[in-house]
Amino acid sequence: MSNNLYARAECGCGAVALLVAGEPEAVDPRLRLAWWPETALQLTQGADWLELTDERRGEHRLLVESCRRCGDRLMVSRDGWVETTLEWVERLGLEVSTLRASDALRESFGHARPVD
Repeated sequence: MSNNLYARAECGCGAVALLVAGEPEAVDPRLRLAWWPETALQLTQGADWLELTDERRGEHRLLVESCRRCGDRLMVSRDGWVETTLEWVERLGLEVSTLRASDALRESFGHARPVD
């Protein structure tokens, strides 16, 4: 991980925490989501509480990581990418207008193309 920007996110009960390094590769302000390379995230607390489940969005199979204790969803993974909420980007103070998600990335996670 780099020594640049870091953000820490935890579930609602605080049992599971993740650290993200750097900037997201893309964001979608309408969906309130951000996408990071898988290598930018690290579990820092609560491995015993982390629950991994498979989820389907249409034809897309995704790995969902959530807290078994409170049920909060921390991230969704697929093909080397991780989807998080835009809250992490805002905590880092990054300008989201320059980091738009491609239609291919949105589609990879099973999201419809946004209507302008």
